Amino acid sequence: MSIVFFRLAILVAVLSAVYICLELLLKAQEESTYIDTAINGNRRSPPHVVFILVDDLGYNDVGYNAKLHGSAIRTPNIDKLASHGVILDNYYVHNVCTPTRAQLLTGRYPIRYGLQHHVIDVSQPSCLPSDEVTLADELQDVGYSTHAVGKWHLGFYKEDCLPTNRGFETFFGMYSSTMDHYTYLRHDTFPNHKISGLDLHNDTVQSFDPAWDGSGHYSTELLTREAQKVIKRHATYEKPLFLYLSYMAIHDPIQVPERYKEPYKDIIANEQRLTLAGMINSLDEGVGNLTETLKESGLYDNTIIIFSTDNGGSVQYSGNNWPFRESKNTLYEGGVRGVGFIHSPLLPDPIKGTTSHAWIHVTDWFPTILSGLAGRDTMTKAIDGIDVWKAIISNSTSPRKELLHSIDPISWPKLTGTAALQMGDWKLLLGNICLLRDGSAGRINLANCAWYPPKESNLTFISPEEPRDKKIWLFNIARDPLEKHDLATRRPGIVKRMMGRLRAYNETAVPPWFPPRDPNSNPKYNGGVWGPWE
Repeated sequence: MSIVFFRLAILVAVLSAVYICLELLLKAQEESTYIDTAINGNRRSPPHVVFILVDDLGYNDVGYNAKLHGSAIRTPNIDKLASHGVILDNYYVHNVCTPTRAQLLTGRYPIRYGLQHHVIDVSQPSCLPSDEVTLADELQDVGYSTHAVGKWHLGFYKEDCLPTNRGFETFFGMYSSTMDHYTYLRHDTFPNHKISGLDLHNDTVQSFDPAWDGSGHYSTELLTREAQKVIKRHATYEKPLFLYLSYMAIHDPIQVPERYKEPYKDIIANEQRLTLAGMINSLDEGVGNLTETLKESGLYDNTIIIFSTDNGGSVQYSGNNWPFRESKNTLYEGGVRGVGFIHSPLLPDPIKGTTSHAWIHVTDWFPTILSGLAGRDTMTKAIDGIDVWKAIISNSTSPRKELLHSIDPISWPKLTGTAALQMGDWKLLLGNICLLRDGSAGRINLANCAWYPPKESNLTFISPEEPRDKKIWLFNIARDPLEKHDLATRRPGIVKRMMGRLRAYNETAVPPWFPPRDPNSNPKYNGGVWGPWE
């Protein structure tokens, strides 16, 4: 009899286990169906998308990372969104401004359209080519109302280059890269003269107007208010909203109203780092205010918020990417590993408050937003980005297998420039990436390739050991994300295979479009305002 009872007990336990497994599977299916229905299935009400792009925000300059890595920076509003969303911990951007913005809005690598060399200077007759289809263009085609606020930095020498001719219905912000955060005066220096003008604009499809009345208002506060206006105006519309908010913070010049520095005055002694902390504090307040406006307007419950940096923090201006190696302008992880997360009430409950390790690149937002969120099944042009929405909401592996970080074909493949490719766990870097010019003609020092701890910490600066003439590095990023162990000489077969892939990319690349600066760009010819000159 005892054997019978024993067998029955085993049977009951097995059936219970099966029941629990089925229940979990059904729950997961329900969650998946819920998110698909909320975002894809109901085409009559696709989600609003608010994309927040922050300039030069370092990996260790956002609170949820900073508290783990010796930084005093705290961002309670940003952290609140991230902690109730999905933090993207394996997320990559370009190492400088223009290429990241171009990849975000096209879903294509910069080698496809000639913007692979550095950034567009304010006086250069260059811009994102007019035959490139932007995310805003595509979203308009599927019924979205599209608006841009903040830093453009994709060129403006012709009217065709302006945001409102690239898919956005309205634009308020700056055309170029950096300027005074209060006056919005942008300067440029030619051999025999200096030019200067206002770079703040309030544009629609019908008109391009300088925003003189913005002068005197701090940029982060001003851009937040303008974004809030867009949201409030849209509250009565039936169309879904795409808002692209691109802050100029925390890019230099390092400026901020004094009140934002107060929380850090007894913690951070270095004045530049203190001011940068204040800039981040202002940014965090802006994100909080924007979120409240979404809630007050009634849009929040059907909104996807995507938060991203455009490149790593600038060590030169006290940004911090610790524990990763190096800074903005380099292809080490400190230059290209981005801060990013997604927040939305539409996310399935099981993934809220989680961290995704899925491999995601900034090009992936184009198909992820367009196909994964807006329901557009086809793309106008071939893209390099991959729809990673299902990987994010199911906390699963990314479909991405390869990532071209950069090729600078002006000097590569002579290895005097830079290039980087990642294939699976392997990352190959080429060129003189450890050499920086110190401002004196021809003088070079080994000033970078290091690991920089936060200035307010007791952590130790780690100096590189590579020789000055080193031009090839190979790292296993999965095992060595801090890039301390170069394996190039030990794995020549992998180096050879990845060099072949880089050559294949380079052979299909469009020549870089990097013309000399044009004195005809002088704002004095345009009423003291930077604007199109051809």
